[in-house]
Amino acid sequence: MNKQKSIVIKPMLYSVILEPLKKIALEFGYNLVLHGSMNRDMDLILIPWDDNCANPDMVVKSFNELLGGEIIQQGTANNPSISKPIFKGAGRLSYLIKLNRSGIFNKYIDKEYYLDISVTPKVISTL
Repeated sequence: MNKQKSIVIKPMLYSVILEPLKKIALEFGYNLVLHGSMNRDMDLILIPWDDNCANPDMVVKSFNELLGGEIIQQGTANNPSISKPIFKGAGRLSYLIKLNRSGIFNKYIDKEYYLDISVTPKVISTL
């Protein structure tokens, strides 16, 4: 009896979108790196790469425009704001983009596809 192997789609989808996201990040003065297994979500780290890098909100909004997803708003229920990301350890900011896979992904909604983007703080040297 031949058992058919299941097809693991998430890593393939995430791999396809990584390069365009890296190009966007560089345009805004950031380096973008991938970490994690990509089994559930796509864990990304935005690292300031230029002293004049843009506000990370702009990068996240551009990622979302490309992907046609939904930025999970932070803040309060009455006052959601992308400008209020979740604060993580070591000064990192965290943004989430839920990929509702609209547009090029045929409007198929799957809440389990999302990007978890951490932004490392920009440090200006005083040396």
